Amino acid sequence: MKLALVSHRAFEEMHVPEVTRPWMEAFENPSRIKLTREYLKNSGLLENPDLELFECKPATREDILRVHSPYLLDVVSELSGLGYGEVGSSSFVVKDTFNAACLSAGGAILAVQQVREGEAETAFALIRPPGHHAGIGHSEGMCYFNNCAVAVRWLQEKEKVKRVLILDLDAHACDGTSQIFYSDPTVFCLSFHEYGMETIERGWLEEIGSGEGKGYNINVPLPLGTWGKTYLWAFEQIFPEIIRDYKPEFLVVSFGFDTHYSDPVGNMNLQAEDYAQLTRIILQLAKEVCKGKTTFILEGGYSLLALPLSIAAVISTILGTETKYYDKIPQPEKIPKIVKNVTEEIQNLKKQYL
Repeated sequence: MKLALVSHRAFEEMHVPEVTRPWMEAFENPSRIKLTREYLKNSGLLENPDLELFECKPATREDILRVHSPYLLDVVSELSGLGYGEVGSSSFVVKDTFNAACLSAGGAILAVQQVREGEAETAFALIRPPGHHAGIGHSEGMCYFNNCAVAVRWLQEKEKVKRVLILDLDAHACDGTSQIFYSDPTVFCLSFHEYGMETIERGWLEEIGSGEGKGYNINVPLPLGTWGKTYLWAFEQIFPEIIRDYKPEFLVVSFGFDTHYSDPVGNMNLQAEDYAQLTRIILQLAKEVCKGKTTFILEGGYSLLALPLSIAAVISTILGTETKYYDKIPQPEKIPKIVKNVTEEIQNLKKQYL
């Protein structure tokens, strides 16, 4: 399968956090992209004849304003000019944050463009900073502009795509993405994420959209510590039916790897082999429903040991090559009752609203 890998060397240098651990922002740093690219090179994946590397360019003001308020764009720009500030919760700004955020959004656009225009069968946007917590008028959680939403609105305006399904597989709910499309039936948001009473995340089962978009926002909150076998079980109970029912023209996957068991920010227990299996299921269903038109956009993933291996698992699966999983650990076979209850509740919601 032909893969467009979209990135830029600037991601390995720009937007360096000026805080130290245990501040969350310290984990979102240039090493995420640098070490991943090095791993992909050393593993031979970058030399695969079916992989083509594309260098992205910044999203324009017009691109950003299809999604975000002028106020948010100008605040991020102004604070970047000053060289310091906090534009939102856990979203500190340094001198080149605005440029990095625009370049990241531009990478998401280029990735969907390559697939839409037939230059590649699928694409992976290896970009930072992430975007799925950024809403219409706010930045949050290390996200400044919503890369995925910017790319989807570009598809709708420039390519006249009528129905897009956004599948979010980050450890945290795609609250910004959901807010942007909450009343829009032309974009279905499906989010699998961790949830515990001690967290303050959005992403409740009851958040199903509003107005014309009611029923087109589905959250799958899973208990902290969920293992890969359980995650995959829940995924197969829900995703195939939704994509077949909704019949999108294009599938955008907001792929966060902070669900890995070693991640310092997430609280799940997935491993690289689980990401490979998720990718197989996604590609098979995309081929069945939307002619294979799929783009993967990097969100979270902050373990510098696990992130390169996890992304390589996805890319090697797309390319149909074998890879070694150095992070394999035993996991329980039993599916917890609470997860079965969640999937049953979602099935009831679907019957009621879809």
